[in-house]
Amino acid sequence: MRIRKADFLLDMRRTFRAPPSLVFETFTRAELLRRWMCPHGYTVQTAHADARIGGGFRIEMQSPEGVGYEVAGRYLEMRAPELLVLSWIWEKGHGMAGIETIVRVELSAQGSDTLMVMTHSGLLGEHERADHEQGWSGAFDNLAGLLARLGGPGSGTSA
Repeated sequence: MRIRKADFLLDMRRTFRAPPSLVFETFTRAELLRRWMCPHGYTVQTAHADARIGGGFRIEMQSPEGVGYEVAGRYLEMRAPELLVLSWIWEKGHGMAGIETIVRVELSAQGSDTLMVMTHSGLLGEHERADHEQGWSGAFDNLAGLLARLGGPGSGTSA
């Protein structure tokens, strides 16, 4: 992980025991997003995805305390199965509501596994960077579990 004081960048690496094509699908299909795209203990209430350049996505989630959160954005760049670039805008429930940030997901095959490098840029400060790190970490744990249920061992490990 690295931090740039200029824009508070979050950089995470994770290895998943699944091919890049399947990991890519989990970011582009609403029925799969619904099953993993939230922090530990949260639940996704609804997920929508129009996975094409310029197409939008929206995820509504709920905390264990019943607080609602909504995030939306657009698919800015797509090169299946190796690259996704998304705009990311919290619309409800988060201190960064209304502020556009950028999420870049790079996927590469590592034998039968996938190395994911995720960069979330444009965060406002260290608090927001740490908050997003915690949220993404939980979501990627959920993703590893989903990949296991979809047919592979699926466990994701930090790289």
